[in-house]
Amino acid sequence: MGKMRTQLGVLHKPLFSWKGSYVVTKAAAEKDVTFDNGPDGSIAEDCFFAMKAFERGYTFNWIEGEMWEKSPFTLSDLLKQRKRWIQGIFLVVHNRDIGFRYKVFLALSLYAWLSLPLSCLTVLLNFTHPATYPQWLEVLSAWIASVNIYMFMFGALKSFPFRRLGLLKGIFSIIGAVLFIPVNVVVENIAVIWALFSEKHQFYIVDKNFLGRSAVDAAIV
Repeated sequence: MGKMRTQLGVLHKPLFSWKGSYVVTKAAAEKDVTFDNGPDGSIAEDCFFAMKAFERGYTFNWIEGEMWEKSPFTLSDLLKQRKRWIQGIFLVVHNRDIGFRYKVFLALSLYAWLSLPLSCLTVLLNFTHPATYPQWLEVLSAWIASVNIYMFMFGALKSFPFRRLGLLKGIFSIIGAVLFIPVNVVVENIAVIWALFSEKHQFYIVDKNFLGRSAVDAAIV
């Protein structure tokens, strides 16, 4: 959240791309940039659009507010969604139609994501084969881990607000989200490996209906 808010609201540039949900665009800008950008621009179309608009000199901003969004309801859909995001961003980074200087931070973000399996392997090996690291590296690693845990908890609190669910149900929902962290880590690792070694021009549409009902209908019932 801080990354999006800072780059769009302060710098007015999508240095790390953006999330395509709830985008408000001037008609002339959308017509000029377009979402019709060929195979490489059709998997993570929001990312390609942002980088292309950035290159053409368009500015961006942040609108304050809270919006509801549907998430995948199955592990299979979650895995395929993450795989598509990784592959789509990979195609944007390696596409020659957009200058690399506009994608350098996006590339750093992507390859940090792709290093996830190695990072997790290092953590596991450290339990059986402890190693000594420079203090600055340990501090940096702790800070990165703390930020990720904070973002996860922030997202859980936003997804399961006590004012809507009540205290007891809200607490159990957040506990469930925390217990799900190891599963999420496994899914993310599989998604990275699958994305690297599979066809990158396949677009998977996530089914966001729950038991044949939309998420809104399910919430109302």
